[in-house]
Amino acid sequence: MWLDRPTRGARSRRAAKAVVIAAITALVVVGVAAAAALRGDTRGSASASDTFVLANAVKIDTLDPAQNSVNESIWLTQNLYSRLVQPNATGTALLPDLATSWKITNRGKTYTFKLRNAKFSDGTPVTAQDAAFSILRSKNLKGGWGFLLDAVKSVTAPDAHTVAIQLTRPHAPLLADLAMYAYAIVPQKAVKAQGDAFFNKPVGSGPFMVTSLKKDQELDLAVNPNWYGKKPKIKNVQVQIVPNDNSRVLLLQSKKVDAIENPPGNLIDQIGKFPGLQSDLFPSTRVDFIQLDQHFAPYKDLNVRKALNYAIDRNAIVKLAYSGHATPGSSYMPYKMLYWNALKPYPYDLGKAKAFLKKSKYPNGFKTFLIEVSNDVAGNATAIVIKSELKKLNIDVDIKTYELLTAYAKEDGGHSQMGQRYWTNDIIDPDEVTTFAVDPKGGANAFNTYWSNAKATDLVHKARAELNPVKRGAMYKQIQRIVYDESPFLVLDYSPYRYAHGKWLHGFHVNPLGAYNLSLLDLTVDDH
Repeated sequence: MWLDRPTRGARSRRAAKAVVIAAITALVVVGVAAAAALRGDTRGSASASDTFVLANAVKIDTLDPAQNSVNESIWLTQNLYSRLVQPNATGTALLPDLATSWKITNRGKTYTFKLRNAKFSDGTPVTAQDAAFSILRSKNLKGGWGFLLDAVKSVTAPDAHTVAIQLTRPHAPLLADLAMYAYAIVPQKAVKAQGDAFFNKPVGSGPFMVTSLKKDQELDLAVNPNWYGKKPKIKNVQVQIVPNDNSRVLLLQSKKVDAIENPPGNLIDQIGKFPGLQSDLFPSTRVDFIQLDQHFAPYKDLNVRKALNYAIDRNAIVKLAYSGHATPGSSYMPYKMLYWNALKPYPYDLGKAKAFLKKSKYPNGFKTFLIEVSNDVAGNATAIVIKSELKKLNIDVDIKTYELLTAYAKEDGGHSQMGQRYWTNDIIDPDEVTTFAVDPKGGANAFNTYWSNAKATDLVHKARAELNPVKRGAMYKQIQRIVYDESPFLVLDYSPYRYAHGKWLHGFHVNPLGAYNLSLLDLTVDDH
């Protein structure tokens, strides 16, 4: 426990912890009092046995799979649209979806998919032309995920049930890429005719369809009558948008919702103590990190970045923000995923931090700001720890708090300094996160740090084309080592997906990629 360390900063550390613990205690007291008033009163309960009600933390940005940028919306769209293939329930392998089979020929440069007979929710057939159109639409979208398919030369539909993809070179993660939400299949004619308006009430071939959408309030879904797969046991899904962490907890305690996303990490143990409630910690691909935008001169200095890495006590963050339910982080790659490198997290070492800062161009410290997301109790606690830690280096951190989408907008595009961010993988292959985090031209300017390393970038491209898994794995481990040593961003921890639900809900499950669409096929809700 970091309070026991005999450092000169122990007093300020105790003060910072006292402030955060006081805030957390207040939230617990309020939550307990409110729950005591609400428990046992199920009048007006939104859930019946045929409806699942979920409270999400973030408003819906769009239901266009090609343009989704927020996890909550991404996970929703996976219930509306089909893809050629999809990840399994454990996020470790791929399953057929629209494609029932596929062949890889021409030395890894030709993929041929055979499609099942399927219909969109409006009854129109799903064709191979729809699939080709959708893949190319996402690939060619400016600012989208096309960089993942840069090896794709053409996508064609030789007949109504065949999709052929030609590559310019072998591309090891192609199947995993096609399982990504962005490459979901939409109806070509309707999208071309309606444009963006189509996605206000979209038509898909997934298990559910949209019946009502208010992006900042609520999304209502019903079972797609033309769904080709296993019929869901529930008939309706209602997603309520409730940004405040504690408000979601109170809704669950009052049985107004069946499950909630992201209960406060520091209250996760408390929630399970309420009768009839259960906290859920699902293994995830989430990596929490601090973005260091190199447009701000101090963050171009490697010695500054090293100083910051040693100055932050990751164990303190895990304990304070997540009640110990997280793992201190080291690699930008999600915890124990394919080709993960088990590097040792930077230890808290104030002496080393001061020594690196002294070697930098900023030996006397500097002023900076940290962007965080409002209503995120765990994130807010993390920001307080960082501010307290860096003060010991005479680095004055001004915490700026914004609503999530506003915070992301301010952290993107080279106008930030420090940004509190997290990453979750959308595919089972490390190509997505590696291209995003390491290749400066890979879609996100290296997590919007604008850092680049020629050797690492070269390895990124070689690893994508390498079909031998042993050689490919060695490349990814080397890339992780370079990023670890260069510290372009500060990897803090690996935290689980946090949910909580009433014990009247059965079968809800989230895979490591964050998706819960497969679980909704078997999910049931008891009367309550």
